[in-house]
Amino acid sequence: MKNYILGAMLSISTLSQAITIDDYLAQAKNKNPLFKSYDLSVEATEGKLESADLDLSPVLTAGYLKSKDKSLPSSLALGERNMEQYTVGLAKKFFTGTSVKIEAQTNDFKNDLPLVPGYDQFSTGSVGITLSQSLWKDFFGAGTRNKIDRQRAAAKIEISAAELQKRAFVIQLESDFWDYAVAIDDLKLKKSNLERAQKMEAWTTKRVGNGISDRSDLMNVKALSTLRSLQVQTAEEEFKNQKIKFRENLSLTANENAPEINADMAIRRTYINDLMAQKNVTSLESEIARLEAVTKEKVADEVTDQLRPDLSVFGSYATTAFNRDHSEAVSKMTGSDTPKSAIGVNLTWVLPTDAKSGLQNSANLESMASKLKAEKKAALGKNSWDELVRKYKLTENNVKSLDQIANFQRERAKSEQDKFMKGRTVTANVVTAETDAAEAEASLLKAKAGLKKLEASGLLFISTSEK
Repeated sequence: MKNYILGAMLSISTLSQAITIDDYLAQAKNKNPLFKSYDLSVEATEGKLESADLDLSPVLTAGYLKSKDKSLPSSLALGERNMEQYTVGLAKKFFTGTSVKIEAQTNDFKNDLPLVPGYDQFSTGSVGITLSQSLWKDFFGAGTRNKIDRQRAAAKIEISAAELQKRAFVIQLESDFWDYAVAIDDLKLKKSNLERAQKMEAWTTKRVGNGISDRSDLMNVKALSTLRSLQVQTAEEEFKNQKIKFRENLSLTANENAPEINADMAIRRTYINDLMAQKNVTSLESEIARLEAVTKEKVADEVTDQLRPDLSVFGSYATTAFNRDHSEAVSKMTGSDTPKSAIGVNLTWVLPTDAKSGLQNSANLESMASKLKAEKKAALGKNSWDELVRKYKLTENNVKSLDQIANFQRERAKSEQDKFMKGRTVTANVVTAETDAAEAEASLLKAKAGLKKLEASGLLFISTSEK
């Protein structure tokens, strides 16, 4: 009784230490540098997404200029003319296409042999604001907004592509986990089959020695035993190969033992349930194609906008100050006694040429091609999801049927063995039952593994709400 309790406690302890598929994935992701590189790629691209509106960020400018001028003729002085200039400004562009710039500037002049008395030195200062508005090209900021949308769409393509790589990596990890689980169970099954075959061989050998059974029966059982032994060797080799992959995925060192696994194949993965509950599901690949089409369309619009005539209006207003003393000029530079202002219109037009029309046509054709590709990918994505669901449900039903068949074959093999031990059946019936039972068990394991791999492939799909 004590030994039974101790064995049960050890079994519970081992089970509690065994890792589930979620534990395995978490460890593999954390330790694998390739997966970390995908995460870094996503983070880097998210930075691009946030920087799409960089053109609308405020820009601070500051400058200093010192010059010496002895050139002639001069309207100020016959000798050397020295100037120091300080400039500071702040510029900002808005979504409306309006550009605003505020700038303050001071100049300090020193002139040798001035032509006008009192102009040997003087200083000026000004504070001004300039506004410009696009009226054709980048019409009220339409081009700017289109450029930002294009940059964001391009960044989303990179994020989705990195996400696709991550998910493909996880699918491979999951497949390796279930292959390892199947290899463990298959090895146990093959060993159990071998043990039964060896018992049959020993029993038949005894019966032949007693003259109860024919030697042909013994050869039949020996063939079964040898076949089962070969199957065990094959299963052991497969187990070793899958264990190597399992250890590599967890980045285990030679001194670290591979953890036990708790591979419950009866529990459906969460994300496949969530996807099946959604009405509209498409492939992540089709989502990337959709984003590419959006980007190409934005590029075509951007090219069109860039080739438009540039018609803009601008206006400026500035206060000015003039004084012999530099500090005095600076202190009065915001006064409105001597302002200056200006308004104007600028027009720039790239005349129609083959180069201009070729660039436009190329952008439009690329946009159309991307749209057609996205439409095809969308249809394929939906069909692929429908096909996956169909295969999944079919495989799920097959697993249930194969489970029943395996149970029936196990009971049949057990019944034939009992009859064989009692001398109520021939050896051939027992061998056939054993073979059928073993094949049914193997088929069930493969079907279960296939079902779990189909679940894993669901990672390649997303619901349209995820967009």
